[in-house]
Amino acid sequence: MVRIVSGLYIFDISFRNPAVSPLLLVIWLFVFTGSGCTSRQEKEKPDALLSEEIFRNPATEYRPLALWTWMNGYVDTVKLVDELREMKDKGMRGAIIWDIGALINPDDLIPDGPAFLGPESLQYISLALDTSHSLGLDLGISSASSWNSGGGWIEISNGSKELLTTSDSVRGPSRMKLALKNPESSRGIAENCALLTVIAIPHNSAKVYDPKDAIILSISENAGEPIEWQVPEGRWEIRSFFSCNTLQPLVVPSPNSSGLIIDHLSEKATEHHFEELFSRLDQVSTPQKQMDFIFLDSYEVWEMTDWTPAFMREFEDRYAYDPRPYLPLLQGFHHSDSLIQDRFEADYRRLVSDLLIENHYAKTVEMGEEQGVQMVTEAGHGGSPRVEPLKALGNSHIPMGEFWNRQRHWVTKEAASAAHIYGKNIVASESLTGWNHWQHGPTDFKQLIDIAFCEGLNQVVFHTFSHNPEIAGKPGFVYHAGEHVNVNATWWEMARPFMDYIARCSYMLRQGHFVADVLLYYGDEAPNLVPPRRMDPNYTPDMTGIFPPYFYDESKCPHCGRPKPINPGNLPGYQSDYINEDVITKTLETENGNLVLPHGSAYKMMVLPDRADISLEVLKRLDKLIADGAVVIGRKPERSTSLKNYPASDQEVKQIADKIWGDCDGEKVLSHEYGKGIVYWGKSVQQVLEEQSIPPDLQVNGINNQDLHIDFVHRQTEDEDIFFLSNSSEQQEKITCIFRVDPDSKPELWDAETGLIQRQVEFTKEDNGLQMELTMDPLASRFVVFRRDTDGRDYEDLHQDLQNGLIEHLHSNENLRSIDLSTNWDIAFDPVMGGPDSLKLDKLISWSALEDEGASYYSGSATYTREFTINADVLAAEAEAFVSFEDIQEMAKVFVNGNDCGILWLPPYATRITPHLKQGSNTITVKVINTWNNRIVGDLRNPDKIPFTQTNARGKFTSKSPLLPSGLLGTAAISFIRKK
Repeated sequence: MVRIVSGLYIFDISFRNPAVSPLLLVIWLFVFTGSGCTSRQEKEKPDALLSEEIFRNPATEYRPLALWTWMNGYVDTVKLVDELREMKDKGMRGAIIWDIGALINPDDLIPDGPAFLGPESLQYISLALDTSHSLGLDLGISSASSWNSGGGWIEISNGSKELLTTSDSVRGPSRMKLALKNPESSRGIAENCALLTVIAIPHNSAKVYDPKDAIILSISENAGEPIEWQVPEGRWEIRSFFSCNTLQPLVVPSPNSSGLIIDHLSEKATEHHFEELFSRLDQVSTPQKQMDFIFLDSYEVWEMTDWTPAFMREFEDRYAYDPRPYLPLLQGFHHSDSLIQDRFEADYRRLVSDLLIENHYAKTVEMGEEQGVQMVTEAGHGGSPRVEPLKALGNSHIPMGEFWNRQRHWVTKEAASAAHIYGKNIVASESLTGWNHWQHGPTDFKQLIDIAFCEGLNQVVFHTFSHNPEIAGKPGFVYHAGEHVNVNATWWEMARPFMDYIARCSYMLRQGHFVADVLLYYGDEAPNLVPPRRMDPNYTPDMTGIFPPYFYDESKCPHCGRPKPINPGNLPGYQSDYINEDVITKTLETENGNLVLPHGSAYKMMVLPDRADISLEVLKRLDKLIADGAVVIGRKPERSTSLKNYPASDQEVKQIADKIWGDCDGEKVLSHEYGKGIVYWGKSVQQVLEEQSIPPDLQVNGINNQDLHIDFVHRQTEDEDIFFLSNSSEQQEKITCIFRVDPDSKPELWDAETGLIQRQVEFTKEDNGLQMELTMDPLASRFVVFRRDTDGRDYEDLHQDLQNGLIEHLHSNENLRSIDLSTNWDIAFDPVMGGPDSLKLDKLISWSALEDEGASYYSGSATYTREFTINADVLAAEAEAFVSFEDIQEMAKVFVNGNDCGILWLPPYATRITPHLKQGSNTITVKVINTWNNRIVGDLRNPDKIPFTQTNARGKFTSKSPLLPSGLLGTAAISFIRKK
């Protein structure tokens, strides 16, 4: 039964099987809720002025999205509507539909749903569109079932392709008649192959090869006819090269959605796939009600020698030489001159990258704009990378990275740099992926999200929000990886403050432009990478999965283990962006000694990779940039990276480099002035920053901050400097900060947890800006906003000192005598989840430590209650009352005398209760929620009993899995802080 309320009318609609009978509900929702749609905020347009109202109550566009997994494509229409309503209620932006196969499906627990984008699937999508539109939510959809573009509509001609070869041996002099045969790949005999060229190579057992010695044989235009050739004297290896279909299917599609992935290097294949996608979505869309996003997930195509029909022609057009004689170098042969081989292979990989970017990512942006849809593209160096990631991510509407919980997969900095250099305002990231299944909650998540905010994140996309039909039970169906932010999370009812915090931060971090001093040119290699600046501090060798030996090697990317393309050293207090050839050669300029981009970003200097080769086009551009006043750090290049116009290109590199670097040799002479600018070689970036009198953007004193647990990101508008300051440690930190800002500006503290602002802030002027003393509570964050015009008045409802930290005030000697609440609690559990009706606690210990098995294995909410007495003199005193708890696992909601005092989810787990106290006896009630872990483990420890939980991910647990701390832990007290 579904009850739809519209205006004064209530309609009851019954379905025998709501999972497969959605059409009537779609019609009713469309008719009766369509008029209730709300207008969406304009995308990617920052507000002209920093708005305190939007900060306090962020608009939908700043709120977190989620990958909404429809496992096996199976959908329950009633639950679908409910989940969207819950997203709205808890403060989310919306969702991206992700039709996906169930990687974990014991005993076929998850039923098979319809084919993705088939008639029944479109009914579900229509219902999701109608509902999200009526609620004012944004909705997107993945470009395929699972990942990699493709589907059942992809013909073999548009499927992915690879370069393969066959080998035949002949002796001459003789007349050869070669019959063609299909080559083999690592997957067996290839199919659907087209002959590209046939090359005769003088036999060499060591596979040493010089393209000048090769003979390219003529190919008959009549397909299938033998190749004839008059063989010269000697032994020859005949290599026939083919473009063959890989027949690679979608990776993890829902069971009825299998099909080929497309040739991502082909514009035709991309166009065909997305025309099919849009034509199907058009059946359930209108110009006023359509998808907001199309999501292109990470590129994870088989490792192979990539090919596409136009490859040969494109290669010759772009690099001005025939690639055919060099093809053996891609198939196991080696050039006697390794540099020649390196250059050809680099040209090949660059073309693979460029074709993938131009014909897939850029093409989808073009098609999306025609449809009014934004492309959210996860095109970085995750998966099986082929691309130059900055350019790939730059060719999207919203570049998207990823960061994982308790894993090394962190590539948000890559997406952020792409956004900054290509003028994109939104940086998204697949957020909190992992294999921890109900071990953690919003407190842990905030720590990681804050670190990602400092990497440049400003659009959280939870991985994942699992759709859960009624048959799923609880905690229900989940994708194999991901932290489960959905309606079945035990703590979901308390999720609103967590969502509001993310939204406030995202709003602030989209204002103005990112401030950085250093541009890091990472070369023109493809694939390439931007290593994470920081990662999950909890990731240790005992985490689930393989801990890589390269993780602590400073020369390698901790995410993927490949060598870092550039390593500027540690630059505490400075931020940087990575930049590529595309932006350097097209949009980067020099103004007043700064390197500037059209959208307003400006940098003090550029650092080059420590390489003897360089892109000739980049060097030509550096010639102008430095002459116009830029500061550049890097060794003098000696040659080009490409075989294009070789060897003349090397001579041109040498001529330009001699001019720019002059007598700078990196040993005796460490700098050279060129035009208005200067080039350094042999000095560290830190040394050059000091020589150029560029102080840190943020200097943190008073603590050891080598691990950057006090971190920051800086945004700048026309009128404000906005610093996001984060303490990702679980310890309180007292720090002295020097901000490099206008010394005539004044600081304000904006608290994203509460939405409150403090303007009465103590600070002093310094030569380099303004200095502030700050006390950061564990896992705390603050926005420090500097502007000239501020009225100096705190928000009226601000009852704590944001500058000095709440812990200090709770334990101050100036306080009135506190009331100890650490003992004598009554606690009530929910028997439906196996808990006891009630228990008495002499002290606050974990539920898992209680003797009662129903309590120790309990998951869900439990209610603590006790009485306390307030004397008249305490009420008469000028003091603010706060109740605080030493630890809470995971979240709690506090009531005093029946009055809601707020949700506690962050240290120091304290909330103001002043208005709700009365003389004499008072009652405090605390509703506490833990995670699902203990109930799942308890079920496994009692296999003879009916389980309380049901999930396809039960295999992640055993009867020996540990129980997690739960409930109120340690001490509790009411503190009375004297008012100033």
